[in-house]
Amino acid sequence: MSSLPTVNPMPRQLTKASPYAEVTKAALAQVAYYMQFSRRCMGDEALAKREIAFGVYLGWRALVESHPDRQAYLQDGMRLEALLNC
Repeated sequence: MSSLPTVNPMPRQLTKASPYAEVTKAALAQVAYYMQFSRRCMGDEALAKREIAFGVYLGWRALVESHPDRQAYLQDGMRLEALLNC
């Protein structure tokens, strides 16, 4: 197997009071990591990595769906969805 991507899938510990931007940045990094990793694998392993990336996306939505800046939330949601569809 080739070397792993340079993006660290596990950011520093997030707290319950983590700001929206920090949570979003962590989700973007994790989705990008797992999707990139899934393209380097085959079969069940690739599918598992895509499912993890989708789970991160769903977790992000659950954490930030009540963010008061709806425009930022929608734009960031589209960015994450685009990563999932690469």
